[in-house]
Amino acid sequence: MPETKNVEWLAGLIQTTDTLFPSGGYAHSYGLEELVALGRIGSSEALEEFLTKEIMPALENLELPYLRFCSDAVKNLKYDELMDLNEEISAWKLTRESREAGKSQGTQMIRMIRQIYACPASAEFNRKLLERGGQCQQITATALLRHAQQVPLTSGMIAWIYQVISNYCSSSVKLLRLGEVACQRIIHRLLETNGVHKVISKSLQVKREDAGFFNPMLDLASARHELAFSRLFIS
Repeated sequence: MPETKNVEWLAGLIQTTDTLFPSGGYAHSYGLEELVALGRIGSSEALEEFLTKEIMPALENLELPYLRFCSDAVKNLKYDELMDLNEEISAWKLTRESREAGKSQGTQMIRMIRQIYACPASAEFNRKLLERGGQCQQITATALLRHAQQVPLTSGMIAWIYQVISNYCSSSVKLLRLGEVACQRIIHRLLETNGVHKVISKSLQVKREDAGFFNPMLDLASARHELAFSRLFIS
């Protein structure tokens, strides 16, 4: 196939990972705001250590495997399995704030998919979800979006890693007053090719019954943030 045919999905992937795409991520700090308030993270070095030692392992053992499980279910049009996965994703978010954040972003994303793409799979899943009275989590919606765009799994995983890291770095600009160059250095080091491929390679070996990652510090930060006297971010 010509080179242009091999990467025709790339434009859509770039569009939907850009900050201009209204996924709602800008309104969330994903626990960072309370971690800063608690003094757990107070510098660019501490932020990079947190992302390296706590967020990347969570991606490897939990989020990337579930993105893969959802992608496989969408590819094979297994809507009931996808709904079960969607409920599992919601269940492993132990605090109300994190669950609601995932649902808010997922609901907004699936609405954007239906408005931009002619995607029968997304329309059918949304119909079944409404019948059950559930809400779409962000990972589930992302799997539907990448299916509509025909993005290869590995590229979709890299995009997910980038979005997670960049969301934390974007929040740190307000919370830690980090400069743009400092943020880009952190993103660059975490997205270093060998490191990302290692994380993805290990995530591909995780079975559904073994997928999971427990980080009580983030859960406590989320629970405290919900009741904070003042805050800049929703979560």
